[in-house]
Amino acid sequence: MRHPDWLKRLNDVVAKHQALPAQYGVSDCYLIADDAVEAVTGSFMHGEAARRYTSPAGAAKQLRKRGFKSVRDAFAARFTEIPVLLAQRGDIGVYDNNGEISGGIFTSVGFMVRGEQGIVFLPPTAALAAFRVE
Repeated sequence: MRHPDWLKRLNDVVAKHQALPAQYGVSDCYLIADDAVEAVTGSFMHGEAARRYTSPAGAAKQLRKRGFKSVRDAFAARFTEIPVLLAQRGDIGVYDNNGEISGGIFTSVGFMVRGEQGIVFLPPTAALAAFRVE
C-alpha cells in the first residue's frame, strides 16, 4: 500500500539526492532507492541498520550480512520484479554502471541514478530490471 502522500514524498527524495554529494552512506545507489521505498511505503527495505556504512566495503558488508550479493538481490528480496516497461514512478530498479549493478528509482523524467558528478536521469529502458514498490 502506498503512503497517501507518496508523490510529494518521492519528489522530496529526488530533490534531497540532487543536493547531496555522491558519497557512500549519504547518497549512493542503495540509499537513493531505499529513500524512495520509504517515501512510497513508509518503511525502509531492510531496516535502518542496513543503511549504516561509509565505504564500498561497508556497503557490501551490509548486503552480505543480510544474505545478498548485490543491490538487485536486496531489491528482489522485498519486491516483485516486473518488466522494465511496466515500471511507474516510485518503483525501483537496477542498471549496469560500468560493470557494477547499481540501483535507481523511476521518476516522471526517467530512471534516476547516482552518477560520478551528480544525479543523472537515464531513459527507463536503461534499467536491467524493475521492482514494483507497494
